[in-house]
Amino acid sequence: MIYSLKFKFIVASLLIVSVIMSITTWKDIKDTRHRLLEGQREKAKLLSQGVMYSIHNLMLRNRWNDLQSMVEDIVTDSTEIKELRIFLPDSGEIVTSSEPQEIGDRIYASDMQVYTSRKYKDAVLMEKNGSTYASKLSPIHNKTECQRCHDHKRDVLGVLDLEVSLAGIDESIRASKKKHLEDTLIIFLILSGGILLVVGILIDRPITNIIHTIETIEKGDLTVRMEDGNDEFGIMARSFNSMLDSVAKSNREVEKCHSLQMERAAKLASLGEIISGIAHEIKNPLAGISCAVQVFQSELEEGDDRKVITSEILNHIKRLDNIVKGLLNYARPIPPQMRNQKISEVLDKAVFFVYPEAKKHNVTIETHLEEEIPDILMDSDQMQQVFLNLMINAVQAMPDGGNLKIVASESDKFSMDICNGSGSQLSGHKAIKVIFEDNGHGIEPEMQKSIFDPFITKKSRGTGLGLSISQRIVREHGGNIVVSSEVNKGTTFTVYLPETSDM
Repeated sequence: MIYSLKFKFIVASLLIVSVIMSITTWKDIKDTRHRLLEGQREKAKLLSQGVMYSIHNLMLRNRWNDLQSMVEDIVTDSTEIKELRIFLPDSGEIVTSSEPQEIGDRIYASDMQVYTSRKYKDAVLMEKNGSTYASKLSPIHNKTECQRCHDHKRDVLGVLDLEVSLAGIDESIRASKKKHLEDTLIIFLILSGGILLVVGILIDRPITNIIHTIETIEKGDLTVRMEDGNDEFGIMARSFNSMLDSVAKSNREVEKCHSLQMERAAKLASLGEIISGIAHEIKNPLAGISCAVQVFQSELEEGDDRKVITSEILNHIKRLDNIVKGLLNYARPIPPQMRNQKISEVLDKAVFFVYPEAKKHNVTIETHLEEEIPDILMDSDQMQQVFLNLMINAVQAMPDGGNLKIVASESDKFSMDICNGSGSQLSGHKAIKVIFEDNGHGIEPEMQKSIFDPFITKKSRGTGLGLSISQRIVREHGGNIVVSSEVNKGTTFTVYLPETSDM
């Protein structure tokens, strides 16, 4: 469960939502606290101005003896002002206070520091006796009208210290925090439910459908298809369904080709048994006939006309013996002895053996070998037989002379027919390709489809096994032979052999 995409997506989404909501809530609480504190500071400033106005009126009426009682009454009647006092600017001695027992004491050091530093224009936040206050200091200036009773040399007669408690603000902030947290929790739960619902409908359901489809396919049912739509899952479903259609089509072709190949293999196996039996039945009497003719020929005198006849008989016996050997090789193929070989060396030997026949037919052989061709894992004798067959066929296709071009090079990929004549192919890997291109009489299109079948030939003296054996050898090496031809223009045989690293 914890490794599923659904779980990871939900956890990641909720973490992101939690972080965003936490930052938003913290910022909102901070802004709310700042606004409340600023409001209290402004309130302290306004209250201080009101008290200063009352003190000024009282002093003008020469009722300074009533100052203490007025201060006490102001604090008693006000729900905002918690402490109110007047202290001397020079000594800090409290001369009037809402707490009479403070009279004669010195003012708080923090208040004196604020006053001496001239930072009393606005209310400041201070902590006194374990409580936080918005404290506003207001100098009582010695105005002209005050100088009737006070020495005109004194600029400040006293300092008014007004304290507004922030206990209510703290309670409001705590209530605001609680409200924000409750709202955050409710919103988080709603968003969590929404995310779960959306994930279940838009993500979990399509993924479950995909998994179910894949599991069904793993069981071998290629008829199942995904539900498509207009979103990304729908596009993926259509692509997947298209792939399944292609796979199903390929499987049908493979099954069809496999059936044909099995039928062909069964026929060839039966044919091989028949050929093997017939070849054995022919080979032994043929050997006896050859020995008898040779004995008979040895007893003839020189110049005897019958020697010409016996020589011709021996030639035909030799030809029949070669045919029987070819039949046995086709019926009982020898497994290849694989070793790393250079393709150039095998080609050079094959060209050397076929050169006299090519010269006899006025055929020029051109070889073009790409430099640094990798070694190939192969049976050099069998592969030489393949090259000889292809070159001899090319030479015989040009009885009036011509040109045989042989090119060997690397190929990135090659294709291998999996069903002869069906057109179906399997892609291979890196390979070496050897091209045999002649300008002979060519091969008819209908003949090309069955050219690799055994006993298919247009030669009067051929067995029709050369190309079939060559194809079998190349395929045993993991490669393939491809033919292309055009009548009266020439034929090209291409042999693909996989590189050693791809075997």
